[in-house]
Amino acid sequence: MSGDLSDAAVPVRLVEETVERFGRLDVLVNNAGLTTSKPALELTADDFDEIFSVDVKAAFLASQAAARAMGEEGGVIVNITSVHEYVPRRGFALYAPAKAALGMLTRSLAIELAPAVRVVSVAPGVIATERNVSDTEQLRHEIPLGRAGESVEVAALVSFLVSDEARYATGASFLLDGGLTQQVF
Repeated sequence: MSGDLSDAAVPVRLVEETVERFGRLDVLVNNAGLTTSKPALELTADDFDEIFSVDVKAAFLASQAAARAMGEEGGVIVNITSVHEYVPRRGFALYAPAKAALGMLTRSLAIELAPAVRVVSVAPGVIATERNVSDTEQLRHEIPLGRAGESVEVAALVSFLVSDEARYATGASFLLDGGLTQQVF
């Protein structure tokens, strides 16, 4: 199952294919995202549409389809935002607002889909991935824990949030940033 999430039909199709294959849907993790890093005055309307269509609209459409599929039996939706849900950064004049919008979508859906479906978000900081190699080195000294996070740490938090141990968590965004946002950077 794959597809271009900027196509509005794809998120719904992916949920439908998942339910068809497995018979039900208990968890949706909206982890797709795009980043275009350039000065605000160089960004275009196409940049805006591209980022918001994947980072916000696709997550909304997938969440809507997932909640319908989960029905009264319920489930959990986890949106992967970013520390930039809370703090801007030069060059991220579209990325940060898209992640903030996804954070507010989390809160709004948590209210509307409760009590059957819980909706939370995880806001990672610098995570050591291929796409973040330069940020990992550049920002390491600004992270109180002195290192970038690891993908497995994000996965562990998501795993906890979708478990019954976190059954009282909804509408919240969980920062996972090694303390990065606790200081001016």
